[in-house]
Formats: sequence, structure tokens, C-alpha cells
Amino acid sequence: MSTSANIVLIGAGRIATHLGRRMRAKGLHVAQVLNRSASVARTLAEELGADWSDQWADLTPNAEWIILAVRDDAIAEVGAQLGPLAPEALFTHTSGATPGAVLAPYCRRYGVFYPLQSFSVEHAPLWSKVPFCVDAHTPEDVLFLKKMGKILGNLVYQINDEERAVLHIAAVFANNFANHCFAVAEKIMEEKGLPFEMLHPLMEETLAKALQTSPEMMQTGPARRGDMDTIQRHLHWLEAHPLWRALYVDMSRSINPKLPLDLPSSGDKY
Repeated sequence: MSTSANIVLIGAGRIATHLGRRMRAKGLHVAQVLNRSASVARTLAEELGADWSDQWADLTPNAEWIILAVRDDAIAEVGAQLGPLAPEALFTHTSGATPGAVLAPYCRRYGVFYPLQSFSVEHAPLWSKVPFCVDAHTPEDVLFLKKMGKILGNLVYQINDEERAVLHIAAVFANNFANHCFAVAEKIMEEKGLPFEMLHPLMEETLAKALQTSPEMMQTGPARRGDMDTIQRHLHWLEAHPLWRALYVDMSRSINPKLPLDLPSSGDKY
């Protein structure tokens, strides 16, 4: 399959939108957008110069590469409906947590095209730094996906389902959980009328150090020091916020397992 393949995007959410825009910018041909919401499908398709439909049965017969940018729990269902309509096409999903083989019962050619990035509506990713994790059932399709990854970005890795699942766990810690900690910190600051911007330099320094050396080696704070006086004062303030308190306790224990065993756990009642 050549780089001029007819591409069909299934879904019109954040991943499909950013992928579609990048494909158009790099001269790839997005032939069609399918999405259950007609208005959403039409909006993205018009931006990409593609056809659109809200009916799976309208899948173009010329589809060569079909990208399922849908919820993880919908991948198999959508694959089952579309697979028989395009028996010669390559089907890939964009999930980090779902095995590629979930499409095997329905699609002769299947694989994974997973951009390892957090996509938001407001911010376009810096594609040259987005790793593309690819895999496919045949060597030929692996080669094609690698070529596509190189066109769209720069960093391409072939990793199998097991490796990708572990990668996704690590990504949840590095991105989703880290961002949640930022969100909690923002709410704590707001509660006392303090500007969240005061923490920005600290957040930037933390990330910069984490990228330069082992984050474990750079860990600081009361849990690392075993400073129980400070920890107990923090826990006292957090009594009004049980979820944050539980998070504080569990993370402190994870940082320093030698902290006193009578420190309340997330399962205890406060």
C-alpha cells in the first residue's frame, strides 16, 4: 500500500481531528469521515476536504486504511460492523490499552497506530515529538504504518500488545495522574485565595529535572525525609477533603514505605 492510500477516519473526536489535520497538512488523502453524529462528522470532513456520513453502511468502497479513533470499548463493535464492508482494507485502532488482535475476528488486515500523546481541543501537538507506536498482523502492514508514522511525526516504535499495555500504564502515571495532582494543587490554592501561578515555576522545575535525570533520584519533600510532624499537619488540614487526604497518604507511602505503619491508609475512615 502506498502513501497515497485512501484513508477513512472513524470517529471525529480529539484524536481523529488532530490526526486528520496533520494528515492533510502532510499531503495524505483523508477520503472520508464516519461518525454517529452527522454534524460532527460534517464539520471535520469539510475541514479536511473529505466525504462524510453518520452511517457505517456508507463506508467508501475505495477505503484502504481505516483508522478507528473511537472509545476503547467500541473498537470491537465498530470493527465487527465495518470489517465485512472493506475486506481488503487495513484496519487500525489508536488505543494504547486495547490489543490489536481485538480486530482479528472481523478484519483480515489489522493493527495499531497509537500516537502517544494527550490530545486536547485547544492545543495542537508538536508532532515531531509525538511517538507513534505501531504494530500489525503482517510485516508489510507494519512497514506501511512505520512509513505513515515517519510522515506524520518523527519518532516511530514497533511495540507489541503486551509492551504497549505496560507503556499505557506508565503514561497514565506520567500524564493523567500528574495532571490530576496539578488540578488538586490548583484547588487547594484557590481555597485560600492564592494564585495558582505561584506554583508554575516549581512545576516547571520539577518537569525539567525529571527529564534530565531519574525522577526517583530527584524526589524531595516530607515523605522522602520522613518528616512526620509536617505530614501530620498536612493531614490535619486535609481532613475536610477525604479524597485528597487519601491521595496524600497513598503517595507518601509510595514515596517512603518506611513511614510509620499507623499512618492512616486510603481505606481507613477518618
